[in-house]
Amino acid sequence: MCIVHIARTYRPGGNPMVQQIELRTPGKRRDVWKKPSDFRVLLVYPNIQQAAMMPYSMGLFTAILRDQGFQVDLFDSSFYVEELTSNYVHYRTFTKQFDWLERDVRFRESNMLDDFRAKVARFQPDLIAVSVVENTYSIGRAMMRALPAQDRKIPTIWGGPFATFAPNFILRDNVGDFVCRGEGEIALVELCQRMCDGRPLTDIPNLWVRSDGQLYRNPLGERVDLDQLPFADYSLFEEQAIYRPMEGRLWRTIGIESQRGCPYQCTYCNSPGNNRMAVAEQGSKFYRRKSLDRVMAELDHLNKRHDIELVYWLADTFLAVPNKYFDELVERYEDYRIPFWMNTRSETMTEHAADGLERMNMLRTSIGVEHGNAEYRRKMLKRFQTNDQLRRAFEVCSGRSFSTTGNLIIGMPEETRELIFETIDFTRSLPDDIDTVGCFIFSPLHGTELRRIAESNGYLDPETFCDISDPEVSILDQPQLSRAEVIGIAKCFGLYQTAPKEDWDRVRAAEPETPEANAKLEELVRHYRPGDAVAMAD
Repeated sequence: MCIVHIARTYRPGGNPMVQQIELRTPGKRRDVWKKPSDFRVLLVYPNIQQAAMMPYSMGLFTAILRDQGFQVDLFDSSFYVEELTSNYVHYRTFTKQFDWLERDVRFRESNMLDDFRAKVARFQPDLIAVSVVENTYSIGRAMMRALPAQDRKIPTIWGGPFATFAPNFILRDNVGDFVCRGEGEIALVELCQRMCDGRPLTDIPNLWVRSDGQLYRNPLGERVDLDQLPFADYSLFEEQAIYRPMEGRLWRTIGIESQRGCPYQCTYCNSPGNNRMAVAEQGSKFYRRKSLDRVMAELDHLNKRHDIELVYWLADTFLAVPNKYFDELVERYEDYRIPFWMNTRSETMTEHAADGLERMNMLRTSIGVEHGNAEYRRKMLKRFQTNDQLRRAFEVCSGRSFSTTGNLIIGMPEETRELIFETIDFTRSLPDDIDTVGCFIFSPLHGTELRRIAESNGYLDPETFCDISDPEVSILDQPQLSRAEVIGIAKCFGLYQTAPKEDWDRVRAAEPETPEANAKLEELVRHYRPGDAVAMAD
């Protein structure tokens, strides 16, 4: 009988490693067929063209695997200029212009799939690990399908939100035999170790495994202790990957995880799905916080290594913390005062919080509005603030040293054009220095309550996913609100917020996707939003 022993170990200096997995056989040690130092893992990050910064997951898995002695390499699609990675029109807005060449950021003209094939042939991995969100799955799938027949036999594991909530899509597409649901830190290490040892792979917690014609659906295992994770290692990314646009310039940006998951129940988000799954299979919620000591230690470590210019707080609701925790964070962060961005909800934004964020030197915050009709917000989104409460959050941010933006969603189930314009009217009532042009078109993500409603009402084919290669297919086409109308309103959203209502007929004429309408759009932007560019949001 073989026993898997999970132990925690610490590196010199007290930086803890992830759980270390050892094989113990009573009476003797079992021989392994490959040492970790000879085992190669290729991490694959399919990314929409520079739409996100260096992902924390890739930095974390690099650190974890290297701590365990495995060889690790990375393929990142962020800098390729081609249709597969740049066909992103899920929402458009007006952004402050910036220049990638300001920091010598350059994009690749070579063929991404050719380069991926060459990377696999050169590195010869024993395992390929792909991390995707829903709208990057088609990029990762195209990569795997582009491999020659012999390389498609390399064991491949998929992780990320799409793997968690739609594992059947991946297994059906025959692009891998392992899918990780939920957290991957423990499962990935155990899979690598078992492959080294030649042990069975079909009963690893968190993994769905296809083997010999059977599918093994393993439940979630133990939760990861966030304070026991190593610091993220971004050394496999090229240097230019650190730059992120915000407020009209490029910043050396690093994400810092302070929380994982979210305590709220918003129906358009899949974080509540993580909580439901964790309660059912682990007996506890997915959502939890890192200790402040650990957060500050990671910030200090990464700042010394990367000379950070902008911190991007990785927290669904940054201010969903006790006042004591926040006050201590403010005090300790004043030793750094690195500009930062964070996302939060209106009920967490108080005068006290805004004062603290200003002391910390916050650059920008995003606050969720989502919809301007309180009844729709309550009934459909499970967000229970009144419009006065929402407005108050923005008023306490007005006149501060940081900028504030409101996030909005249009094209949701049962919405009408009239309801969308209630959202526009609400944003027009906010203080003038609030930047409320973050208009997202609703994405019916797997694992969300609103997707279930859209499917049950016939607005969405259950076989559809949010696909970057055909982004319009997942935009709901409803009897009372057509897909074309949603796209047109999103296209002109910033103008509806800025232009006087007597000019709204001119704005509506810019909604269609025609050369004449687009020329009208450019004309109106020059008039009402000089200095802005029509572009994807940063």
